[in-house]
Amino acid sequence: MKEALLIKNTLLPNFEDLTTEKSDILVENGRFSKIAPSIDANCSTLDAQQKLILPGMADIHTHMVQSLTKGPLDDLNITHWLTKMLSAQWSLNEEEWYYGVLLGCLQSLRFGVTAINEMTYFPHIDAVVQAYQDAGIRATFGIGATDFAENDQIKITSIDECLRQAEYLYDKWHCKGLLRTAAVPQGRPACTAELMVELKKFARERGLVYHTHLAEGAFETDRIRKMTGRGEAEELGYLGVLDENTILAHSIWLSDEEIQLLADTKAVVAHCPSTNMKLSDGAPRIAQMLKAGVRVGFGCDGEASSANRDLLREARHGSYLQKVLTLDATVMPANQCYQMLTKNAMQALGYQDLGMIEVGAQADFSLVKTDDICTTNRRRILTNLLYAGSGYQIDTVYVAGKSVFENGKFLHHDIGKVLEKCEKILSDLEQRM
Repeated sequence: MKEALLIKNTLLPNFEDLTTEKSDILVENGRFSKIAPSIDANCSTLDAQQKLILPGMADIHTHMVQSLTKGPLDDLNITHWLTKMLSAQWSLNEEEWYYGVLLGCLQSLRFGVTAINEMTYFPHIDAVVQAYQDAGIRATFGIGATDFAENDQIKITSIDECLRQAEYLYDKWHCKGLLRTAAVPQGRPACTAELMVELKKFARERGLVYHTHLAEGAFETDRIRKMTGRGEAEELGYLGVLDENTILAHSIWLSDEEIQLLADTKAVVAHCPSTNMKLSDGAPRIAQMLKAGVRVGFGCDGEASSANRDLLREARHGSYLQKVLTLDATVMPANQCYQMLTKNAMQALGYQDLGMIEVGAQADFSLVKTDDICTTNRRRILTNLLYAGSGYQIDTVYVAGKSVFENGKFLHHDIGKVLEKCEKILSDLEQRM
């Protein structure tokens, strides 16, 4: 028997011309099976009341546990910030890790993000994965591996142990339910060349995403250049780890030649504008990357740096930052941003049937209220949502055809109790910090 849902009277977006069209959509067995101006079906019905339907969005670079350190680390430079953030993070016990990750995942879902790409850590990994599963979010995740200490808070791990941890995750959780695992070196400044190469070999043998930081800090990037004679992206190219399954967070301090290298290798850049601005990392040349053919998606990073889980707001920040950086108001227009939030980001994570509202695609979607004062003018709903609205206008979210957030409420979580628990953890954590 087919499990079916009929969505009536929704506004279907066209991201090419930024128009919407009133439509009915039938979901069967977790996939979109029919889209038409009007559909009759004997099944459960959801009257969208002309709410906008958006494909599930993907956050392609994040650290979920940092939801617990949003606030205490504000207005610090990157060096001081990193030391304090890691010190706080390593002090967390298993229950605190669980609630930190759960809080981050629930916030992501609330803002229409149905898939995340998470750089996490091995302590309490079972609790981390339990939080993904309890939230009901798609998670691609791996251990942020490092075998070189950038500061006295970095925990170094041997190459053999890093590979053992990656294997442990792969054997236990890869492709189990909504989970996928990845190979995740922290980045060349915190990893030896050998670790970068070995984890890429591990990823290629298993068809996994390879997720790392790239050229986030000017000082660290300069150190790599002095050590190797190459820029960070050039170094990764030399090591042979750049390809279509490589996701590179930040990618700020790159030469023109390195930008072209990313385009040629089909690597993906995760643009995290809130973090880059708030920590004063610098402004990546995303407009130039897109013009060169580099694949780009958005990431909220960790809330300790970005203070943000609203991916729509992240896209607005990203677009505005490129417009002022280039002094060209036409760069990173709304239609391109929507593609970067949805289809392009999902493809970067290896999903070929997500990030779109099309027959046959998996039914990850959100419904967005369009009667908000920020999005008046029904001929400009999509541009007004991106530039004037926010993720708070999303009131319903489905993952794999199942509702997780409906009419502004989580279906499987008492959010009041979750927040009460997190508030107690935050109070204890601030005392420790």
